[in-house]
Amino acid sequence: MSNTLSNTPPSNLSIQSRATLGTLVQKLNDATVGNKDGIVGNEDKPAGSPAGASAFDTNPMLFKLRAFFASDSRSSDEARLSGFLDAAEKTWGTPVSSLPRPAHVSAEAWSTHLVDKAITLVRLGREPGDITDGIVAARGSVDGQAIAPRDVFTQTFKAIGTPSGKTIVMTPGFLESGRNYVEQAQLLNKAGHDVVVLDHQWAGLSSGGNQGGIDRGFGIARDVAAVVADVAARSPAQTVVIVGTSMGAGAGALGAVLMGDAGKIHLERDDGAQMPRGLNAVLQGAFFARTKSLANGFLAATGRVPGLNQIPLPALGLPILSGDQATLRKLAAHATTEDLSGRPQAFNASDEDLATMKALIASGVRPGGKLEFIHANQDTLARYETAAEWAGLLGDRARLTTVDSTSHVFEENLAEQGLLLDALKRLEG
Repeated sequence: MSNTLSNTPPSNLSIQSRATLGTLVQKLNDATVGNKDGIVGNEDKPAGSPAGASAFDTNPMLFKLRAFFASDSRSSDEARLSGFLDAAEKTWGTPVSSLPRPAHVSAEAWSTHLVDKAITLVRLGREPGDITDGIVAARGSVDGQAIAPRDVFTQTFKAIGTPSGKTIVMTPGFLESGRNYVEQAQLLNKAGHDVVVLDHQWAGLSSGGNQGGIDRGFGIARDVAAVVADVAARSPAQTVVIVGTSMGAGAGALGAVLMGDAGKIHLERDDGAQMPRGLNAVLQGAFFARTKSLANGFLAATGRVPGLNQIPLPALGLPILSGDQATLRKLAAHATTEDLSGRPQAFNASDEDLATMKALIASGVRPGGKLEFIHANQDTLARYETAAEWAGLLGDRARLTTVDSTSHVFEENLAEQGLLLDALKRLEG
């Protein structure tokens, strides 16, 4: 496909950021002439190797700065990416996405998505029909509390091989989007599972939230419940399992199954469908409280200052979420591609609703399904001891697997991605 790029008339892309363009070009090199490992800048090394160990390789702000200056020019990079997209769609005989650009998504964000998705499909050897885009209208309340409506962007990854009869709904962590879960979704697909990944209000292509902000913990739970209800309504024969990470695990996955099974989530849908009860879930690095550190303490304190806590800050790379350099490189490339920023208020936004959930559990309420906790004992963001406490409170409904690691991002770490498959097998036992 790369040999046809210069002979292909360009699409009309609208990407103004030179840093985004430069990063997409690096991703394109990886997918078409490199080692196809999803790690940019290491094409002269074996797949899975770090690109380097300097801060410019792993820190999102510095990575973005270098990507800006590495760009040849905005026009030349855009022309190359446009040519690639047209060549790919010509080869597939279909657009990279059948979803029209949602009204709430900017032309630049949608152009970036189309190119990034096309690069991912080529790298994985897949086609547009294997990963389809969609929108779920999330409407409804939790525990009698009104939640602002949102249009939630989803991607559905089609199972490879013999279908398992399961659909895994993946709910990302704070300042992550569904694109952070491509490799873990691919592993799940190879095991026969369909996968639906959603973008939360803080990043990606969903609507209704403040850039990098969180309305409240129950808002995360409501959106998870809305997507699960939609999946179950469209594919009633499928068994749904929820997989959450960090904020998308604690307030998200656990919040959805706990409050949903207690009858405290009411979704407003034309067909009246609600999230099924008694679902199993896997929680990766679930966030209930912060690990004690200087960086986390600063973020928590900043999040309590009115005005200051609403300022969108660029992804700072703090705390450092993994000791693996290749993983940090992937996180930095994602942050630059999607121009991530976070509001300090998000650090404390779920506290009140998590306290309500904890009190509910203490009163004897339990989710109907089983819960698998996977947590690093030295997690740099989500406090391990607190996750262990929650698992203990849930009694025989939960099981904790402790990983000897500093990682908070199993989904991006090549050596840790498969921990999820192990957890799903334990749920079957």
